[in-house]
Amino acid sequence: NNYEGFPLDNSDSYNGNWHQTMFGALPHIGSYFEWMAKAQQPNLTMIETYEDDGAPDATGDGSYDNPCDDPNFTPNYRKMRFGLTSALLNDGFFSYEINTNGHGSLCLLWFDEYDNAGQGQGYLGQPVAAAYRVGNITPGENQLKGGNFETQADLDEWELGIEPGYSATLALDSAAASGAASVKIDIAQTQGTDWKISLDTGPVSVISGTDYTLSFWAKADRERDINAWAQQTSGNWDTYLEFGATTLTATWQYYEMAVPANGADAQARFSFGLGQDAGSVWLDDVRLQQGNRDIWRRDYEGGIALVNATSVTKTVELSGTFKKINGAQDPAVNDGSLVTQVELSPHDGLILLRAGAISKVYLPLILKS
Repeated sequence: NNYEGFPLDNSDSYNGNWHQTMFGALPHIGSYFEWMAKAQQPNLTMIETYEDDGAPDATGDGSYDNPCDDPNFTPNYRKMRFGLTSALLNDGFFSYEINTNGHGSLCLLWFDEYDNAGQGQGYLGQPVAAAYRVGNITPGENQLKGGNFETQADLDEWELGIEPGYSATLALDSAAASGAASVKIDIAQTQGTDWKISLDTGPVSVISGTDYTLSFWAKADRERDINAWAQQTSGNWDTYLEFGATTLTATWQYYEMAVPANGADAQARFSFGLGQDAGSVWLDDVRLQQGNRDIWRRDYEGGIALVNATSVTKTVELSGTFKKINGAQDPAVNDGSLVTQVELSPHDGLILLRAGAISKVYLPLILKS
């Protein structure tokens, strides 16, 4: 599978946000980690990041203004690092290209991160552990009252919105992922539009540009999608948080995703969209919290890969001394210094070398007849 155009300038993919695209649940196509775990061998799963997110032929005249034709062209090193280090959280391939129009034929790009600024390919060696979250990052207070669905008072904090031509019921249920109860929504009649049956609560306070993490446990009577968002309650009905679609299964699963707010409203309303399909959906321990825990690390024999998928700069303690690549392309980042902590910009990544590690150069296999 090819995750083309990921990450976009806003860190999302064509099908979901960064966390969904990396770890799931990404509707219909599956996440990067799912493909790495389940694809047939040889597994050629790839993250393909584009310099230019735009359509290849926006004017319709067949032309494309290739930025690489400019002799002063400088690639977006931050975006490249973000895509590369995201790929390094698992074992897939990576490519950085100009645009979907022409792919690598538009410009062949090479980066200091590919060969440790000329020291040799394969310098990171093999991975020594799975990727894991780093830092003591605790999201803020849960803004959704009654989201644990333990009592009738909890359930009363929510309401079921039903449009004409749709029907559904709402009740507490003894099947639970957390505690003793959950909420069960039985959708009896639908015409296929998610928001026309919605489970709503509020008010929710949203601050523009701030990351919010939505987490919940859920299952359904069969595989199906649900959507989640927070929006204005009148006027233009602007959507401030768009968490996209999540694919549920017939067993309890934990879901977590984070997105930045694109507007401010102290009286927004949070909703799950359930009107796509008939059937039953269970939800439990639903939380909407300010903050984002998507800072990740993976250790290799020769260094580490770090990813900051949040919308704010984060300081990451390294639990040891590491060395930055001594590069020429982006010396403000790759300056060769020894570090015990680093500041990661929003939607950025970084490769660090183990101080004193011997670089391992893996040469291509040459077959002789």
